[in-house]
Amino acid sequence: TIGLIAGALGYAGYGASLEYARERTQGRPQSGSRDPNAPQCPIIEHTDVRRMLLAQKAYVEGSLALCLYGSTLVDQAEEDSEKALLLDVLTPIIKSWPSEWALEANKWAIQIFGGYGYTRDYPAEQFYRDNRLNMIHEGTNG
Repeated sequence: TIGLIAGALGYAGYGASLEYARERTQGRPQSGSRDPNAPQCPIIEHTDVRRMLLAQKAYVEGSLALCLYGSTLVDQAEEDSEKALLLDVLTPIIKSWPSEWALEANKWAIQIFGGYGYTRDYPAEQFYRDNRLNMIHEGTNG
């Protein structure tokens, strides 16, 4: 459950930062003119913001896929001893990998929000704080 909670919190941070990146305007389009009177573009059009969003999406979807695979192994472990052994090996990974990398996704969410990411006006700081505890629950990660 720790891995699934961490992945869900990471996904919530990704969703919030994606929405914010679509709405927040700053700077001019890279391909456009350098006219200071031109309208500003949403920050999702900036290459570095897209990179951060893509990293978040990869981390959280990988986390959720790992958790779902673990759930499948739980169903199959009663009838297949190899699946049971694989589940035994993967169980600590299913807890630790999502808790570490979904936290990284929440870190990128704070970065996309900029200074607002540290305030309670937006959810990114709460997602990060909640997700930070997942590395500690049920023992620390090695």
